[in-house]
Amino acid sequence: NRLPLVAPALMMSPQAVSPGLVRPELLHERDSKYNISSESLKSSRVEIPEPEMINPMADYWKQHGKGFVIDFEET
Repeated sequence: NRLPLVAPALMMSPQAVSPGLVRPELLHERDSKYNISSESLKSSRVEIPEPEMINPMADYWKQHGKGFVIDFEET
């Protein structure tokens, strides 16, 4: 079997930037489907501290309003 090679994707959650981007009805639907509570999750994460130092190169998307896309082409 060949190793699948695809463009890398990073997952991030810019909650401090603009919380509440998910439509409330979608959130309610997800909570009902998986029997979870978004409010409980939110309150359980309140005590998670922010990092003391964030590398300035880590937030390119916030500083410039755009990100990077990587395309792979077979050569």
